[in-house]
Amino acid sequence: MGWMQKSSQLKWVLAETVETEKIVSLSKETNLPMNIVRILCNRSLDDTNSILKFLNPDMHDLIDPFKMTGMKVGIERLTQALFNNEKILVYGDYDVDGITSTTLLYMVFNKLGANVDFYLPNRLTEGYGLTETSINIAKEKGVSLIVTVDTGVTAVNEIAYAKSIGIDVIITDHHEPGEGLPDAVAIINPKQPDCDYISELSGVGVAFKFAQGLFRTLNQDEKELEEHLDLVALGTTADIVPLVGENRIFTKFGIKQIARTTKPGLKSLAFVSGLMGEDISTGQVVFILAPRINALGRLGKADEAVRLLATKDERLASEIARKLDQENKRRKQIDEKTLNEALEQMSEIVDMKHDNAIVLAGEGWHQGVIGIVASRLVERYHLPTVMISLHDGEGKGSARSIPGFHLCEALKQCEDLLIRYGGHKYAAGLSIKTENVEEFRKKFVEVSNSTLSDDDVVPKLNIDLEIELTDIDDSFMESIEDFAPFGPHNMRPIFMTRNCEVVGQPYVVGKNHLKMKVRKGDAMFDVIGFGFGDMARVISSKGCLVDIVYVIEYNTYNDIKRKQIRLKDIKLTVGSMPAL
Repeated sequence: MGWMQKSSQLKWVLAETVETEKIVSLSKETNLPMNIVRILCNRSLDDTNSILKFLNPDMHDLIDPFKMTGMKVGIERLTQALFNNEKILVYGDYDVDGITSTTLLYMVFNKLGANVDFYLPNRLTEGYGLTETSINIAKEKGVSLIVTVDTGVTAVNEIAYAKSIGIDVIITDHHEPGEGLPDAVAIINPKQPDCDYISELSGVGVAFKFAQGLFRTLNQDEKELEEHLDLVALGTTADIVPLVGENRIFTKFGIKQIARTTKPGLKSLAFVSGLMGEDISTGQVVFILAPRINALGRLGKADEAVRLLATKDERLASEIARKLDQENKRRKQIDEKTLNEALEQMSEIVDMKHDNAIVLAGEGWHQGVIGIVASRLVERYHLPTVMISLHDGEGKGSARSIPGFHLCEALKQCEDLLIRYGGHKYAAGLSIKTENVEEFRKKFVEVSNSTLSDDDVVPKLNIDLEIELTDIDDSFMESIEDFAPFGPHNMRPIFMTRNCEVVGQPYVVGKNHLKMKVRKGDAMFDVIGFGFGDMARVISSKGCLVDIVYVIEYNTYNDIKRKQIRLKDIKLTVGSMPAL
């Protein structure tokens, strides 16, 4: 193809070091290695109390749910509906956060004896959020109260319509509000104006807080809610929210709950995913469990995913889990086909030397996968990317961004060309008439070119600490593992070591993955570099020296657990030439 990557070189950015005196003091107070304290301080955990709270999360540290604006009024209305046996509808979104939120409140309300049903819109025919059509369906079923999860805060017109036909709405959401708030009975969203609840909760996190408030009001045992932390961990991890504060607590205990879940659906899902009996990590949630839960919603209707997670019938759970696994395989095939078509189109229309954004449009591209493909293009090219699926004169788009480029602000500058748009800094959706796509492409690239500098579009590799291989002992590894669960704002620490000697002959395994050993001083480690297979030709086996950036993790093979270095990047040490 006639295109090439804009930058193949990552810019290594080493975190600034904190003064040694403070590190020594905190190391003594916390009984932690100084290198571990350095990492924590660089992550703004720079006093004994915050460090100990981070390393020892506790359910008792969760914030009082009634500190969230709207909680008291929402609980009062929900309690009234319970006592009057009103028909309640939990209305969610079709992604993992929405599916887990819906399942959580559906199961909680059911346990309390509610007359409750749930509804998830069809991504392809209805799109995101509340619609008049779905509200009319609710009315026909006798619903008098809708509780939204992971949606609703921008549905001003739809909620006004619901009110006009006698349906009350309680909004639980975590998205950014629009200019005006809907006239709902209660809005429970930490991002709404005049709410001092400082927490970057996911949709399922807000739903859990609502359940907490409900149980507290009805004098129910809140400990019972902890069986649903598996759902909270799934939705929180999959929605890529910061894993700090309450999200860290939810995920720390929720990941453990996934491993011992009593839900037949989650057990079946773990089985078909090859995770049965394993300790689950956030990475396995994001890359293995979440895509399967997401699969039906991406390709159409997500109701089956709620049934999977809510059912107590093991046979039904097994049947749905297998279906999700098959749909996920089908979704992957569509992903690959769409990605290949997008790359082909890039060679024709994107000027990689001058364009600081990618805008692609394709007739018939599947709406359920364009967001995934946009993310893969951002990962590959480090440029804001918009993928638009065209059908019957209209395009539905998914956009993904990079640090330094606020998608919603950029789309606002193009709003005269759009039917509608919404989202946040790094992810957004839009609708556009097909006839306006070319003009939008030009305008969006203009905005990106004026916003992003040359440095902004060079991908950065942020490094926590420069260490020696001899620093990596069992105590150091135990401390690193205490940082888990890993995710946004709490990534697995990244290290750099210079002048490592390559031992033996590097070789390639699997799909272009590098395997080798490195040594420095008295320490030697196995190294795996996913996607780094091409470097095997560059690195010499005869004492070649390399600088490596990496994470350290355990690798279990044949029941033997060993420390392993996983490469993030590798460069020949300056002055070290490979042998000929």
